[in-house]
Amino acid sequence: MSTKLVAYKYVPIGFEIVVGNNDVEMGKIWNLWFNIKLTDNPEAWDSEIKSINKMQGMLGELTVDQRLIRAQMAEFCREHPFFPQSIEILCKEIGTAHFSEPVRIGCEGRGLLDSLGYHDPESLNEQRVRILKAYAQSLEKWLTQECPDNPTEFKVFGFLGQWTSSKKGFVEKLVSVINPEDPSISSLMKLSESECRNNHRKFETLGFRPFNCFTCRGRGLIPSCQCCYSMILDAGLLCVGTFGEKRSMFDEVRRFIEENILVYSLSINSWLKEAQPRHVTAPITARYMAKDNSPKIAERIHSYLGKKDEAKEWLAACLLKTIKDNQRWHKRTELIDNFPEAISWFKEMPP
Repeated sequence: MSTKLVAYKYVPIGFEIVVGNNDVEMGKIWNLWFNIKLTDNPEAWDSEIKSINKMQGMLGELTVDQRLIRAQMAEFCREHPFFPQSIEILCKEIGTAHFSEPVRIGCEGRGLLDSLGYHDPESLNEQRVRILKAYAQSLEKWLTQECPDNPTEFKVFGFLGQWTSSKKGFVEKLVSVINPEDPSISSLMKLSESECRNNHRKFETLGFRPFNCFTCRGRGLIPSCQCCYSMILDAGLLCVGTFGEKRSMFDEVRRFIEENILVYSLSINSWLKEAQPRHVTAPITARYMAKDNSPKIAERIHSYLGKKDEAKEWLAACLLKTIKDNQRWHKRTELIDNFPEAISWFKEMPP
């Protein structure tokens, strides 16, 4: 790698610094909290961030792995196709104290890990294949009407809704076109766009994810954007799935994200408080979370994180803060706001 992390003693808390091996002038500083607070001014950080930063200051020197895990966390975006699997990846790394899966989990990190050489074209292509395989398997499972048991499957099943012959026809076309090893973005877009146009003529004006992906063509961002494949697939599934039904496409996207944010926050919060994972439950109105799935997720999170120590507690606190506040600039009330027990650890942490 042409760049490296600066010695930890020179790095201010809440930030990370990368510098060229032979040229100090190539150095750059990154704000690790930018994906929840759109400011580089530490004075604007809230009390929870400041308390978590105090925890970091009491740890002594962090290992390189701990710094890289924190840097990966700074990329986190709840609208990335790896969400919510990205949370489990981070929990595994926190538990082992090893930066073992350097995948991109969002575009919020402003290129920190890219500058260290972790997100090269080959690794990003492997991620794309992994994402598309998950979609292909989920679609095939929907066709046979088996029960979903992972987040991608719950999303696909939820977006599509009840089985109909017209939905079946569209899904069969998608399965034949996806080809995870060598996908054609133009074929996927043509198929999804055609269905969207037939079912929702003004879909280009919707202005929210995943439909804003169709506006990127003129700017040449497709397929360089890692989200484009999943967004185009999601758009097609939503248009076909909600057509003729009293469901809002925007609401379906929102519910998938918010239900997972809630359950994963409850799971991490329970680990921080050393509570039993079996007590973690999703709301009875959940559409993207099976009744018995919440405690299973919590058990996995507890198992991944393992026995608590100060460094794990700090990283888990960073993760809980990141999950609950990512993409909340609009200040709109969300599902987690009705469940204070999902973030109750923050009320007990020292100031």
